[in-house]
Amino acid sequence: MGERLLLLARRFPYNHGEVAAESYLETEISFLSENFERVLAVATEASDGDAPTCALPENVEPVALGCTPTKAHKAWLTLRGALYPASAPDEVREAIATDPVGTTKQRTFRGYFAARAHEKYVRLMLKLRGRGFEPTSIYSFWLYDTALAALWVRSSYPCARAIARAHRYDLYRDRTGMDYLPFRELLLAELDTVLPCSEDGRAHIDANWPGHSGKLHTSYLGTADLPDLSEVPRDGAFHIVSCSRAVAVKRVGLIADALAALDAEGRRVRWTHYGDGPELADVKERCEGLSSVAAEFPGSVPNAELLRVYGRDRIDLFVNVSMSEGLPISIMEACGVGAPVLATGVGGTGEIVRDGDNGRLLPADPDTGAIASAIARFMDMPKEDALRMRRASRRIWEERFRAAENVRQLVGLLKGGDAA
Repeated sequence: MGERLLLLARRFPYNHGEVAAESYLETEISFLSENFERVLAVATEASDGDAPTCALPENVEPVALGCTPTKAHKAWLTLRGALYPASAPDEVREAIATDPVGTTKQRTFRGYFAARAHEKYVRLMLKLRGRGFEPTSIYSFWLYDTALAALWVRSSYPCARAIARAHRYDLYRDRTGMDYLPFRELLLAELDTVLPCSEDGRAHIDANWPGHSGKLHTSYLGTADLPDLSEVPRDGAFHIVSCSRAVAVKRVGLIADALAALDAEGRRVRWTHYGDGPELADVKERCEGLSSVAAEFPGSVPNAELLRVYGRDRIDLFVNVSMSEGLPISIMEACGVGAPVLATGVGGTGEIVRDGDNGRLLPADPDTGAIASAIARFMDMPKEDALRMRRASRRIWEERFRAAENVRQLVGLLKGGDAA
């Protein structure tokens, strides 16, 4: 029997943009399928009736686990978690014993988290046994509830290795609002390997949960090969692109306000924002009445189509003003086609945007004027300086963010080797 991979995500391969980072798995899955005889790709939060949103290799079987986080379901899990540890299954009780908490809010969240992970674990075991699927490697895309479920699954398949990636909300405890992430010590102690997506993330784990550095391997995400547009000359209005969910943490409205300031100066700009979200209507409203700035909002676009667009439509500047990041895939994609980047210097962003080399880093909390001024400097940049930045973006992508090379290292870790 060949090697078999159990891949645990939230929405992939049923992702309609709800979990932006998992668009990366659309690229990674083709490489993973070449290195395992069978792959079970489990979207733990997809509903039973959902259909996959991307093409999959023949040896990859998609599974929708059905743990959909509706408000009613979250309330039920919170109630169930409140009854722990008195009524907890053995594995949950043992996990809770490793994770003392200091506040009622933390205790409530810990119970909810454990209930959520355990529900996924129980459903996973039913799916695995029903298919006769015995994993040799278990890969959680998040250092979160699916990682805890992965540890419980491994207890039934002790020869399997279990690893997890770590990105942003599942890594930086100061971003949670309660300075707490459940079961960190347990996960770090029991997982075979933990893969923070940036050196900044690795340093955060070392500083907050010391003693596990031997299990930490910085593992950059990446993209499939992209066409090099770094030498393509500018044609027409200065083209700015952004790509994210329109949610509070991404601050897309700040970009709109900065462009409104440039519009008042009569600067000719074309802005394309990819992605939807609850704040998109407000962003569109801020762009009403602009004359020199043309704003376009294609909404949530499948990743494969987005990259096709990037490969034929030159980007003069990619902008990200998020207040918190891991290391954005959206910036990797922009660098891949040779676009300079303007971004806030948060999380691991400085590992891909090298200030003055392939872009500029803004403070973590820039105001509208600072963003507008920075964009104007890119617009006024001499042609040779702009070309140098474009070439640098492409070079950085080639050196660090090509998926084929990064997945080769991942597969080595999944199979018990090293990342070399």
